[in-house]
Formats: sequence, C-alpha cells, structure tokens
Amino acid sequence: MEIKRDTHYRYWISIEASIILGLVFVAAGVGKLPYQGKFLTLIPLGSFLIPLLPRLVAQWLPIIEVALGLLLIAGFASKLMASLSAVLIMVFITNNGWLLSHGLGYEPCCCFGIWEKLLQGSLSTTDALYIDIGMLALVSIILCFYPGSFFTIRPWFFKKNKIGRDKGDT
Repeated sequence: MEIKRDTHYRYWISIEASIILGLVFVAAGVGKLPYQGKFLTLIPLGSFLIPLLPRLVAQWLPIIEVALGLLLIAGFASKLMASLSAVLIMVFITNNGWLLSHGLGYEPCCCFGIWEKLLQGSLSTTDALYIDIGMLALVSIILCFYPGSFFTIRPWFFKKNKIGRDKGDT
C-alpha cells in the first residue's frame, strides 16, 4: 500500500512542477511581449555574434516562452517540453553567469518585462539566476516523475488516474 501512495504523490508533485514551470514561462513571456526587442539590453553574446541574432531572439523569445508554458501547463508532451525548457534555462543561466562574472549582478534583468514595472520591483541578475536554478530543479522533477513516456502527448487532465487504486475498487 505504501508503494501506491508514494507513486500517487510523485504523480501529483510532477504535475504541479509542470504547472509551476509553465506559469513562470507564461508570466515571463507575456510580460516581454509588449517590449519585444527592447528587453535584451544585457545580452553579452550580441557583441560578437551575427548582429541579427539578438533581434531574432528578442522577437521570438517571448513567443517561445508562452508556447512552452502553455504546453507545460496543459501537460502536452510534458517531458519533451521540459527538455526544451532545460535548454532555454541553461542559456539563461549561462547569460546570467557571464553577467555576474563581469560585475553586473545587481543590474535589472528584465526577465518578466512589464510585470516588473507594474509590481514596482525588479529582479537583479543574481535573483534571476536563483529563479533559473529553481526552474531547472522543476525540470528535473518533471523528467524523473512525470507519468507517461517522453513523447506522451495526451494532457494530464484527460487521463484517468488509476494510481493508488486496486483492481477491485470501483
């Protein structure tokens, strides 16, 4: 009986991790949408990469964040979306680490765009790095415990939860 209860908790913790990660991505993406192209002032890679790349990132990053977030919340191919999220989060961590190594840890990161202005606060690069590490932990929970296979596309709320039930239960 303990094994079934443990499986039940893992099931719901992984779904909650997926929803929380999705909400963070949706909030960040929606917050950046009104300022597409203006929030990437602290990208260190723009100086030595193709000049067009930072503009493309500025246009597509909010849309990608919203799409990933909505798919994670819905549970549509959650393990695959979590893996894609991990790549994006590692880019964020690399960017923030580079900024910290150059003494820019207290600069505002503009991670949540308009939400930071509306809530009259801003995250520093250091704060954003902590959030990124927490997001990476959520990705780990999703990848380890989320029900289904890597390419399961059926949303979690359409699944019949048979975890913790015996065959004789109705």
